[in-house]
Amino acid sequence: MLFRLIAISSTAAVLSAFVAAASAKPGQGDQPPWLEASEQGALTTMFGNPRLGQVDVIPFPRKISVVFEFQSIAICRTCHEPIGAVLRGRVVRLAFDRRTHAWTGSIRFCEIDGAEPPLSACYPGR
Repeated sequence: MLFRLIAISSTAAVLSAFVAAASAKPGQGDQPPWLEASEQGALTTMFGNPRLGQVDVIPFPRKISVVFEFQSIAICRTCHEPIGAVLRGRVVRLAFDRRTHAWTGSIRFCEIDGAEPPLSACYPGR
């Protein structure tokens, strides 16, 4: 009986933590300790040393998306697709794998030309 009660309470705790993480709004909740180092590495490699305005974290089950809002347009120094294109934006969304802690290669630029594409393209459900 005691074992069953412990198992039920453990399952409930895990489920409530998962639901809280899945329903968290951008910028809320605890960041994993590895995320800040991954963010800084990607920012330095891709954009040099941009001036950040705001950083929001969006948790997903297998990845964590980070939305960087820069104080001005930032140009990606390592992005080469399509060839010859200059990829830039005031808002950039990067995704990091929860298991490997590496950048997944996913990048989305928002507010490239004024308000286009809209900020909502970088924030799902906003």
